[in-house]
Amino acid sequence: MLGRILAGLMLVLVGVVVGAWGYATAVADAADAPQPPAVPPPPPAAPEPDPAAEPPTPDPVNFTYRYLDPLDPAMAATAARVREEDLLRRLPEVKWLDGLLLLPAPVTYVATACGKPDAYYLPAKREVVLCYETLHALYAQGEQLAATGGSALELPDIPADQLAERYVWANLRFIVAHETGHALIDLLDLPITGREEDAVDQFATALMQRIGGEDESPREVAQNLRMASHSFLAEAATDVSLQAYADMHSLGLQRYFNLQCLLYGSDPERFADMVDRGDLPESRAKTCPAEAQRANDAWVRLLAPHLAPAYEMTAEEAEAWLQGRARSRGENGVPAAVEPTPAKPL
Repeated sequence: MLGRILAGLMLVLVGVVVGAWGYATAVADAADAPQPPAVPPPPPAAPEPDPAAEPPTPDPVNFTYRYLDPLDPAMAATAARVREEDLLRRLPEVKWLDGLLLLPAPVTYVATACGKPDAYYLPAKREVVLCYETLHALYAQGEQLAATGGSALELPDIPADQLAERYVWANLRFIVAHETGHALIDLLDLPITGREEDAVDQFATALMQRIGGEDESPREVAQNLRMASHSFLAEAATDVSLQAYADMHSLGLQRYFNLQCLLYGSDPERFADMVDRGDLPESRAKTCPAEAQRANDAWVRLLAPHLAPAYEMTAEEAEAWLQGRARSRGENGVPAAVEPTPAKPL
């Protein structure tokens, strides 16, 4: 009997050992078998957009500048000086506009040799091009004006040795501001009625008149615009052909009197002597204040919606700022830098 009990216990013990060994083998085999890929946890849910949050503010697209080497050796000295002085970037009107507006693409200002005096805007490349030959032509005109002591423009208070340089600088500023007007019309898709060339003449005049350079008095602004308009007289003797009448630009004499009208119309009391001298016929002068105001208002309203966020303001606020700036200039020039004052803190 005892033997049977011992035999039974031995069988149970053997069964336990065999079972344990089988379980361990099964576990080992399962560990060696390829495992199914782990399922990643679901990503956290994106936060709901806050309708009250302001969209990110894009940075304004600034102007860029390039100075190309001329193939014509006669232009080499001019090109070297323009590059050395970084002339395009120094133009007050361009400097003031750079970064002021939110443009869809940059405008590149290019100085290069063209084979003849010229300046133009290339929409396909978004380039304002100034030809080195233009500087030569302007300087020759300035030298002729200086030889008369400025009597043609009644500018006796400008020293003769400075007149040619002042003349070049004034005309250069007007020309580049004019071509910049074309660029803004193109890039911002601004609506223009009438001749675009006349519209950008108005833009260049308003920009020089109401912005100007640092420490530039209203008297100096008027002198610059008179010198800029004088270059149109140089065209008057040559623009009598059918080609000139068919051209997209107004005739030189028309552009001259249009600019005189805008200048006079900005402040008839200050510039009353323009009519007395015969620079502007009295019949035209009567309509100039309204004409100048309409031209200025039109450009302010066109550009105000495109101001960069740092300078964001309504057309009415922009006009008030321009008027305040004009009053601050007095007769002694601008006391502060030319950069526009932000409408709100950055």
